[in-house]
Amino acid sequence: MKKILLMIALFVVSLYAQSFAAEDPVVARIGDTEILKSDFERWMSFGSEQTRATMEKDPKRQAAMLRQIVTSKVIADEVRKKGFAQRPDIRENMELLTDNFLTIEYFDKVVAKKVKATDEGIREYYEENKNKFRDPARIRARHILVKVNRTAQEEELKQARDKTENILSRVKSGEDFAKLASEYSDDPGSKSKGGDLGFFSRGRMAPEFERAAFSLNPGDISDIVQTNFGFHIIKVAEKKEPSIKPYEAVKEQLRKKVEIDMKKKAVDDYVERIVKEKNISFDLEGLFGSGIDPHMK
Repeated sequence: MKKILLMIALFVVSLYAQSFAAEDPVVARIGDTEILKSDFERWMSFGSEQTRATMEKDPKRQAAMLRQIVTSKVIADEVRKKGFAQRPDIRENMELLTDNFLTIEYFDKVVAKKVKATDEGIREYYEENKNKFRDPARIRARHILVKVNRTAQEEELKQARDKTENILSRVKSGEDFAKLASEYSDDPGSKSKGGDLGFFSRGRMAPEFERAAFSLNPGDISDIVQTNFGFHIIKVAEKKEPSIKPYEAVKEQLRKKVEIDMKKKAVDDYVERIVKEKNISFDLEGLFGSGIDPHMK
């Protein structure tokens, strides 16, 4: 009976060990030393939220980071054995790097960690900066392009213009613009959509095209417009006047912006307090020499 119980216990322990190994597999080996997945995940947790989010989406970067960390550990251990870490210049540089690392980590995980943007603060920022969320005037238009090389000779230009005039006359006689665009337009991006360019604001199109398009009202059709691409016929479908994006549409985007500003202020205030408490001063003339302004370009 005892033997049976012992065998059952060993079997359960074996299953548990196999289950644990499956959950925490070995991801690298340094000789007989095993590096587990949990080791790598712990190392990754030391990074910023943005770094971790980027790494989680990119297995190739994770693999490269694992190789880098393990290789660095091996090489660092080797050079320590050779006494390289005891060189005065190396020790001093390591102290400076440690000081900088501690400062940055303390700012991130203590000073700025508790800072959270409130809905009231976000709304206040929105109200004070509404002009930053202004959508410019936009139009939705279709066009038919008869393409002409910008180095084309006079005869080729005449043939293209004659072809465009023929299409324009058919448009003005009532034929379906989208159907004509699908049949005759040389613009591969909009041809299959009946010439539809979607909504666009000023600054997106060729200047000549833009001037003509924005001068039209919905339903209007332009005369022939020449640009570096060739000859166009434009039909405006819709117009949208300038508007300000509603608060709810930008709230979460603003939350990040406001929190970043708040965290920076928290760090700046902390540094200012420490500098004042420790009575820190700088003599830049001693560093740069008399009469030299370090802020000059």
